[in-house]
Amino acid sequence: MGFNTSWIFVDRIDQESLYGALDLVATDTIPDQSDLGTSHVSLAGAALTSGWCAVFAKYALAMDLTVGTEPPRLTRLPAQSRCMTCVVLEHAMASYASLWHEARLVWEIRHDGGDHLEASGDLPQDFARIRDIALNKQRGSSRGISGIDYLFDVPLDTAATITKYRHNRVTEPSFFTNLRTLEPANGNVLTKLSRPPKWWQTLRSIEYK
Repeated sequence: MGFNTSWIFVDRIDQESLYGALDLVATDTIPDQSDLGTSHVSLAGAALTSGWCAVFAKYALAMDLTVGTEPPRLTRLPAQSRCMTCVVLEHAMASYASLWHEARLVWEIRHDGGDHLEASGDLPQDFARIRDIALNKQRGSSRGISGIDYLFDVPLDTAATITKYRHNRVTEPSFFTNLRTLEPANGNVLTKLSRPPKWWQTLRSIEYK
């Protein structure tokens, strides 16, 4: 089935404050890091040696946790914090990455399969290089060389230059500190189907169970 997962990385914040802002609470269960954001571990959090605190979620739940409610939970984060959000929906061959600061969208990159690639905002310096390499490979693929969707990796590789994390790459166990499963705090509803629904809610990503 592939990966259908998402994650939020926030800097200049501690775990308790991050979970509180997103209506989450940590449990005593320590998950296997290979199960983060899967049906086995649909919500988990950790502090990272790269300096970020993270929440890992199934499907695009990370988007609902931050910007899918009104007002967005994203606005609860400290003004000085940066928030990196990534989504991987391999069932739809969609990928996404964005950076927020002071509850303002700094940049975002989105791929919806095929030759589609949207990018806007004050993009990282590495983006153009990553995009150009992928485009060259994609053009070769369209001529029948491999048939691989290279543009799918552009949002994720761009985000990884900042967070040092990729969901499908081996990560040293020491990268995660205080890794725990998470659950909604005090019965809070974490999901919200917008009217009209947002793009990630039209790609079966709303099926979090």
